[in-house]
Amino acid sequence: MIEEGTYQFLGVFDALAIIIWFIILFSLVSSTYNKNKNIPHFRYYRIGFYAKFFAAIAFSIIYIYKYDGGDTAAYWDTAQKFNNLFYFDIGKFVVEYFHPEPFANRYLSFDLNTGVPPEWIYNEKEGLFTSKVYALLTFITFRSYFAMTFICSYISFKASWKLFELGLKYKASSERNLAIGVLFLPSTAFWCTGISKDTIVFSCVIYAIVYLFSFFDKNEKKGFSLYFKLFVIYFLLSNIRDFMLLTAIGPFVFALGIRYSNRPGNSNFTKFFIQFLLVILIFVGMALFFTSSKAVEITNEAQIIQSDLQNNSEYGGAKYDLEITDFTPFGMLKAMPISIFTAFYRPFLWESGSLFILISAMETLILLLLSVNLIFRSGIFLFIQKIRENEFLNMAMVFSLILGFFAGYTSGLFGVLVRFKAPLLPFLYILITMNLKADQNKPTHELN
Repeated sequence: MIEEGTYQFLGVFDALAIIIWFIILFSLVSSTYNKNKNIPHFRYYRIGFYAKFFAAIAFSIIYIYKYDGGDTAAYWDTAQKFNNLFYFDIGKFVVEYFHPEPFANRYLSFDLNTGVPPEWIYNEKEGLFTSKVYALLTFITFRSYFAMTFICSYISFKASWKLFELGLKYKASSERNLAIGVLFLPSTAFWCTGISKDTIVFSCVIYAIVYLFSFFDKNEKKGFSLYFKLFVIYFLLSNIRDFMLLTAIGPFVFALGIRYSNRPGNSNFTKFFIQFLLVILIFVGMALFFTSSKAVEITNEAQIIQSDLQNNSEYGGAKYDLEITDFTPFGMLKAMPISIFTAFYRPFLWESGSLFILISAMETLILLLLSVNLIFRSGIFLFIQKIRENEFLNMAMVFSLILGFFAGYTSGLFGVLVRFKAPLLPFLYILITMNLKADQNKPTHELN
């Protein structure tokens, strides 16, 4: 009999799974490194994986001992109970996994033999779907929490490595800065490596960007596998955090426009005309978004969060208030600058209420100083010129602005903000450490 809410993180089979997956993953990383160690940038490969791996372990241990497991344990707990259901009654598993019962009837499938998932999981569609994704990993990890964590860290690392190599192709920044920004930033390494929604969302968005950019490279194969991967990414994001689809597709559309405006042979007028159309597209897209049902949903959510934070004393942690009083599409538009600034450069040091927030505050202080340094190094006109010349930098800017707005506008708590904005930090770091020399803005590979 398995009691609801009882977590057992370590056992005999857990230890076996931990050893097996430790050997598998470290062997994979070592094998890949040894095959490519003569390639200069692969000197970051193993240490990049170690950073993600140990950050994931730290994430897990902190959540286990400080927060009694928190939501990460709830996802894993629900996943293993789906696994129990599979072996207990595969018919019920199929019904529950693919056609979930209403919350009131959840006990029709789960019982004391299989264990009953936490209540809030079945109250939240996104949380339930996340648990089902992790349930697939239970079949290869003996349902081990830490073995699953190891796999999550590897998946997150591979996504980051792909982004690192893409940045190198486009000479977006120096190799060293790209490694720091993509592989070693503390917030991204910590929040986007363990068993969580953030890890799935981060990995999906990064892979989506990398796969979409492969359409720019005529040397990249574009077969069924690529389209299937993009479909899986779409399916995952649409069920976990659907607005993240906009943060992946929107930047690619603008990068595509920059790509074609800079094609060899285009006259200055043609470049100007295409980029002018992009500006028009931005305003049209904003108008469509701000009048959509999604915008209404976001403004309603922001209004509820602000009201709760002001009136509900049970909310713990450091809060912030953007002083938004107009929760309409126009009010959302007015709130964009302060929302984006908040996501990019807050919390400030004096807003820290915990060690997590303090680390994030130190991180954002460095980003702010680097941003100021960029302004003095380049000036606004050179900055814009580099964005216009390099589709990767254009993508990074649009991605950072879109996700920065969503994160700053809807979080309300710094503890939520630092998790929400973690995927944008690599792109922001690349932007503010971009290459500014004239011969350092062209991709290293031949484009269509």
